[in-house]
Amino acid sequence: MTGDRDHIFISYATEQSALCDWIARRLAACGYAVWCDRQKLLGGENWPNDIDTAIEKRTFRMLALLSKESVRKNNPQGEWLKGRAIGQRHKIDDFVIPLNTDGLTPAELPWNLHPINYLDFTDWASGFDALRTKLERIDTPKTLNDGRRLAIESIAVDNVIRCEPEVLLSNCFEITQLPPYILKYSETEHISQDRCRALLRRWACRVETHFIYAFSEPPETVPGRQKIRHQGRVPWKYIASVDGLDTRDLVAELLRKCIIQLLVSKGMSRCKYTKNWYLPNGKIDKNRIPYTVPGGKTSWFGAVGTRRFKTIAGTEEYRYHVSPSFDILSDESSYPTMFVLRPRIHLTDSRGQPLAGSKRNSRRKHLCKHWFNKEWCVRILGLAQLLADSDKIIRHGPTGQQQLCINATPISPIAPLSIMDEHVAGIDEAYTMSQDRGEMNADTEE
Repeated sequence: MTGDRDHIFISYATEQSALCDWIARRLAACGYAVWCDRQKLLGGENWPNDIDTAIEKRTFRMLALLSKESVRKNNPQGEWLKGRAIGQRHKIDDFVIPLNTDGLTPAELPWNLHPINYLDFTDWASGFDALRTKLERIDTPKTLNDGRRLAIESIAVDNVIRCEPEVLLSNCFEITQLPPYILKYSETEHISQDRCRALLRRWACRVETHFIYAFSEPPETVPGRQKIRHQGRVPWKYIASVDGLDTRDLVAELLRKCIIQLLVSKGMSRCKYTKNWYLPNGKIDKNRIPYTVPGGKTSWFGAVGTRRFKTIAGTEEYRYHVSPSFDILSDESSYPTMFVLRPRIHLTDSRGQPLAGSKRNSRRKHLCKHWFNKEWCVRILGLAQLLADSDKIIRHGPTGQQQLCINATPISPIAPLSIMDEHVAGIDEAYTMSQDRGEMNADTEE
């Protein structure tokens, strides 16, 4: 093929927009002219506005991004059929180059692409290397002398920066009060493993063979509490070790166990297989976690729910649960100063059995495909406020100096400039809505 056929056409489904943009920019940076409806700038000037014209008269090769969504949609499949017809007319077997982006099996591929060898694009980096090799082997024209500049300009948007400060919410929360003493206890008898497990279920403590260490005295609910004897208190900030235990490690462990006790007090459970903490069904009102954003606006998100996933065998139901993960960070003096909270998702089948491997990954992608900064941010706020009292302070232990206190309002640095959100294009839902029929939004289902 010669003449005006000098660009690469990318056919994709809306859900693959990020990958489409990435491939287009990488190809442009390598000197290839690219045509796709999202990045027409990368094709240079005077490209046809009509897709049929672009395929019929200007396309050297078509890249077909195969995914679970694109193989079910009319628009991508129509473009592939047109590309196959052009290839047959000009006797070019590889006019359409399929990129398998979802690891589709042969049974999941559309019948009209079965005779064509596809490139594995489940890993973007290795997939792009294979694509470049393919394009070089078939002498694909390189017509862009300024491809790198075009790729950069396709990202930059004029007037997107506002010269005003912006508050940035983080997932870090300040520890405002640390217990100054580690309390030391002993028991009248040797502490067995069964006894150790019984203590840890009710008490945030470190259990050794003969001694127990904690920030607070044993709660009334600890079995055999009468056998526990107080042996004194240790001002941990001034010593390197406690009975041979590294002080920093011991303090960090006790803080983590305080947070775990708070999770348990709010109804959280721990999966014995994945070790994830998660909120079971029915533990809070309507399975909704309320939250308040800075400025006072309140809302909620669904903490537990079910979704339906389409498979080769039919429709399969799975369950999701909000799942908090956390860390304790220290400053330069090794004093714990910050509680870091990360929202995750615990996924199970309809019987409550945890999902594993590729099934877990595909369901997580299905559930979270439209979750961006806002969706994850409100889950951080909601989980922190769930652990906190009405004054937005997370507390563990009795009142007084031995109480652990964490501010449930996240640390919020101020950036000197802000982004004009109104100039940032939103997600095109035109195609995705047809794929979500019968599925309720993760934040609104009962």
